[in-house]
Amino acid sequence: MKQISWKRMAIIGGIAVAAAAALTVLIIFVGIPAAKYARANTLQKQKDYAEAYDGYDRMGDYGNAEALKKKLQEDVFATRTEQTMKFGGREWLVLEERDGKALLLLRDVLELRAYNDELEDSTWESCTLRAYLNGPFYNSFEDADRARIAETAVTNRESAEYGTKGGGDTRDHVFLLSLAEAKLYFPDNAARMARNNGSAVYWWLRSPGLEPILAATVGSDGTLNFAGSGVNYSTRGVRPALWITKE
Repeated sequence: MKQISWKRMAIIGGIAVAAAAALTVLIIFVGIPAAKYARANTLQKQKDYAEAYDGYDRMGDYGNAEALKKKLQEDVFATRTEQTMKFGGREWLVLEERDGKALLLLRDVLELRAYNDELEDSTWESCTLRAYLNGPFYNSFEDADRARIAETAVTNRESAEYGTKGGGDTRDHVFLLSLAEAKLYFPDNAARMARNNGSAVYWWLRSPGLEPILAATVGSDGTLNFAGSGVNYSTRGVRPALWITKE
């Protein structure tokens, strides 16, 4: 059998390496963005508008992602027949209306409270704040109002920035917004700001932060804090969210 010279082998090897590198570049710059774009489209069709918006937002100027993101937010804003409403004796922001229901977010902070009583690995599924909001807080509503609060399927995704696990999905009457929802439902940082007794404060989101002992927050200036705060910080505000049936 005729042997291949070392020079020829080097050439073949170099071609193979170059081809592999080109394929990697193709996957990174074409395949991955295309897959993410397709996923965002699927989420939008499934009416998971917040995650679809977040997906488009992370794609920058890829294709028409920026235009789709803007249109999606405009469409959600257009569903609102009113900007605020009274419910259960409190003032709420109306974030979205759909299928005879309205998504409400407390206009200002309910109170300052830890996400979890102990500084330990926590998710929305396991944290003590979830137990409080779906227990004592939910039960504080009058019977007629409580009957209007819908049980909601809550998706708890891992951190898109850090890969931190978000825990299992839950079914809740009262919940916190996710990072994706905090992007979708507010046009800018100023609109995300919330106050406690007149002072702007940080407030909790249900999404995981940099580590399992951190939960994402919104800063006192309305910026999104992806890395998060220690779950036992009792200086962060609570802004309950809930879906109610429209009268």
